[in-house]
Amino acid sequence: MNPRVSKKQSVKRVALGVGLGFALLVGVVWLLIAGLGNTAPGLYAGKQLTYWQAQLYGHDTRGSNEAFKVVKSQVIPQLLDRMFHDTNDSRLRVFLVETLDGLPGVQIYFTQADTRRMNAAQSIGELGPVAQSAVPSLLQALRGKDAAVRGAVIEALGKIHSEPQVVIPLLIGYLEDESLNDGAALALANYGSLAKAAVPKIIPMLHAPDKDARFAATKALRQIDPEAYQSATNSEQGR
Repeated sequence: MNPRVSKKQSVKRVALGVGLGFALLVGVVWLLIAGLGNTAPGLYAGKQLTYWQAQLYGHDTRGSNEAFKVVKSQVIPQLLDRMFHDTNDSRLRVFLVETLDGLPGVQIYFTQADTRRMNAAQSIGELGPVAQSAVPSLLQALRGKDAAVRGAVIEALGKIHSEPQVVIPLLIGYLEDESLNDGAALALANYGSLAKAAVPKIIPMLHAPDKDARFAATKALRQIDPEAYQSATNSEQGR
């Protein structure tokens, strides 16, 4: 055999092997990218949550009734399950996401478990009063040890605004927590005059160093007890 021909064939085989290896590597990386991301919206009865939210409060009675059934039977149970149990972020998965995301042209849309749990609680709140059945579970989460969901749970309780005899006293207690007091005040605002017992603790927040706390206190007082707000601001101006 001609040595020159043999050498060319050897070079071709090496080049083919390198090409196949590179293609395999690209394929593996692509599969990892596709599998590691997790921001695709969940489906409930084949449709996204936003669809059912729109149907819930629409003018189509039939669509509203169907949405109510899906929300009660699928949406709320699945969101609650995610809020309590979605903790499956292995170290390997996080490592791969961080490593591959650093490659040129690669962007993995990945949300970590604590954010996913928080988003689940927020989504329950976005359902409004229809999510009343979730209140006991939300209260359980609020009293629990998962700090990632507490703020979202408080927000959700305010948007659902049911069971005031239980929720309002609990939210009043969080007005003394500087990390949650603004959310608690805004949640209490949704209860209007029913939350008047919170006024003495909200008034001092008007002078809090944190601007979010001041904003929340102003909004809450205006909705809960406008006279108390007016009196508090008038006395401040008179100093």
